[in-house]
Amino acid sequence: MLLTALTTRADGDAATHKEFFKTHCLKCHGPDKQKGDVRLDRFEAIDPELWLRVSEQLSLREMPPEDEPQPSDPARAAFTALALSKAAKDKPTRASGLRRLNKREYSNTLRDLLGLRNGTFDPAEYVYDDEIDHGFDTEAEQLVISNELLIEYMAAARKSLQYALFSPGATKPSPQTIQVPLHRVTGTSSRYINTAKNYAIGRSGGKAKLFDGSPSRVPAYPGRYQLTVTASAVDRKFYPIPFTPEQGPILMGFGVMQEVSDSLSAQGTLHRTFELKDDKAQTFRFNSWIDRNHFPYLTFKNGSSKPITQIRSNIRRKNLPPSALKQPYRGPGIKITRFTIEGPFYDEWPPPSFRATYDAETVPDLSQATEREQLIMRFAKRAFRRPVTQAEIRPYLDFLEKEHRARHDWHEALIETLSAILSSIDFLYIHDAGNAATLSAHGLANRLSYFLWSSMPDAQLMALADSGELLKPAVLQKQVQRLLADPRAIEFSRSFADQWLALDTLGTMPPDVKNPQYRSYFRNNLEAAMKEETRAFFHHVLRENRSIADFIDSDYSFLNKSLAQLYDIPFAGGAQLVRTPFPPNTPRGGLLGHGSILTLTSNGVETSPVVRGHWVLAEMLGTPPPPAPKEVPALVPDLNGATTVREQLAKHRTNAACVECHRKMDPIGMSLEAYDPIGRLRVRYENKQPVTTYGTFKGTDIEGVQDLKRILLQDLRPFAYNLTVRLAEYAKGRQLDAADFVVVNKIVDQAADHRHPLRHLVEAIATGDLLRQR
Repeated sequence: MLLTALTTRADGDAATHKEFFKTHCLKCHGPDKQKGDVRLDRFEAIDPELWLRVSEQLSLREMPPEDEPQPSDPARAAFTALALSKAAKDKPTRASGLRRLNKREYSNTLRDLLGLRNGTFDPAEYVYDDEIDHGFDTEAEQLVISNELLIEYMAAARKSLQYALFSPGATKPSPQTIQVPLHRVTGTSSRYINTAKNYAIGRSGGKAKLFDGSPSRVPAYPGRYQLTVTASAVDRKFYPIPFTPEQGPILMGFGVMQEVSDSLSAQGTLHRTFELKDDKAQTFRFNSWIDRNHFPYLTFKNGSSKPITQIRSNIRRKNLPPSALKQPYRGPGIKITRFTIEGPFYDEWPPPSFRATYDAETVPDLSQATEREQLIMRFAKRAFRRPVTQAEIRPYLDFLEKEHRARHDWHEALIETLSAILSSIDFLYIHDAGNAATLSAHGLANRLSYFLWSSMPDAQLMALADSGELLKPAVLQKQVQRLLADPRAIEFSRSFADQWLALDTLGTMPPDVKNPQYRSYFRNNLEAAMKEETRAFFHHVLRENRSIADFIDSDYSFLNKSLAQLYDIPFAGGAQLVRTPFPPNTPRGGLLGHGSILTLTSNGVETSPVVRGHWVLAEMLGTPPPPAPKEVPALVPDLNGATTVREQLAKHRTNAACVECHRKMDPIGMSLEAYDPIGRLRVRYENKQPVTTYGTFKGTDIEGVQDLKRILLQDLRPFAYNLTVRLAEYAKGRQLDAADFVVVNKIVDQAADHRHPLRHLVEAIATGDLLRQR
């Protein structure tokens, strides 16, 4: 209806709109000149796709160019509305009522459905990664399925149910005591493991597994276990020269990992760290949850992963005799003289996984047909995330009875049956039955939950969908606020921020580990800290409903000791990230001061103004330059220092095919040259050339990143528009259409008075037509 009204009004004002084209567009896109092969003087011949591009350029304020006369805001808004109405005319909106769960959502959904702990076991470890070529991992068109993937889903479902329903009966397992046989300890390399009947010594940074491969040494049931470890640091001074760690205590790490994994990428999870005393045994007693078929491991946390390299380098420097390479290695290590596992212990029985899977407080008697039917009905409704009928569950009940006849075991038959439910399209896909343009209550509950939690609706949301109350605007608003206040909303912040800002690419081109100036990057685990800083920053802006202007500039961030040292910021804390105010005039505020962004836009060796400028245009402003023409040679850095970065870019811009894009990218990238490849401030390059950061952006001379931020803050609308589009695409699971952009413009305009608070934008999407319409 809105588009029809716009189209009618637009057609009536055709003369006015043609005058707008004549004044602002035809100089570059008319009969005499067609920049970008775009011609706009033949008004009636413009197709919907081109109208959509016109509306986008106007909304992002990319057109007209900054050196041309600009339309008034009302005129720009009116013509944008016209362009959108023309783009939507005679072009149906793409429906988005069906899409597969992505890997994140699959894992979260199984955990919530089965009551699995968010610990070592991950259901999605048995499923290959999604192949996402572009956009978000919620985009339906990219989430395809295959026979191989379906087989993986079946295996993952069965394994997850075995974890959840780890015992066939209602009786609580009795605690047992396991004495780990220290003489059978294995590790990353036998070179660095020394064992005897009553001790084991691990001398490298790899995991000392402390496990002999016998099933009797692995806890048979998941649960809380009490572990007792007696350990000491040994051989710190065996060699005449110091070995890693040279200073401070030796650290012993404790973690849990899978015994024999058929998952695709299973990793151990470190739970605790202990400081050891040299040559003095200490006993540590602590509790830890251990899943079924997992075992505890101990590791020399701050030891060298390859001590042999230190031996060789010291032989070359003649600090050690050549015979040191042939003798057993005796560098620093952790000596274990006792390792005991007692358990399992349970704080409640039946455990949470039983109650969640059965959706009952007691274990059902599967020999009773009524209890079997009620169990399958309850499970199917929760798994399918909608009401189910008797006819729908009849095949599963028949399958359950068939499996029982073959196995003579109701517990195993149930696991096979529930696995079949979890391998069905009704579980694996988010969909809404029917052809209505607006989602049903259950379709809305699912889209809302997967938008903000990346998981299934909880009982409260499902109850409101069952009653239809969720379709009432006031009820929906309240539920959106509840979901955003829930701790599970952190999943939205993490997944959206990672994909929007390309944080998932951090680490693909790390700094050179051999370069002394970047050793702190690895020694202080800066990669992980950088990611967490940006994630925590995004979630804070969302939770506190702060203006998205904070993403451009802010007087705070979330730092730990290592990041504070990297940024040269006063800090009194430790390894934990905390909200930290910046001293006045600190060039760190906003995303462009984050080590994560500055590192992922470098290649680990040197910075590139082109890459950093492209990232800002593409990810923050939504105006990515087109790919460079194939005939234009790539810009190769001059590492010898014969020419400066600025001179190289100036020479590159002499190519007519490059000048337009580089005119936008280069000033942005040059303003960020004050940061090195891992985000430290600098005034000179490694080759001693001075760093310069001046340029011209949007027709204004700038001296550096602070001036760039000031210009971006003067007009937040392009950034707000791009961010709202990204949020909507993430929520809807598809690219937006012209009808969607009408709503986006309305949301952005309504939020402008308050500087576009982030939670307001998210709530407007979640409660409006962008989420409710297919």
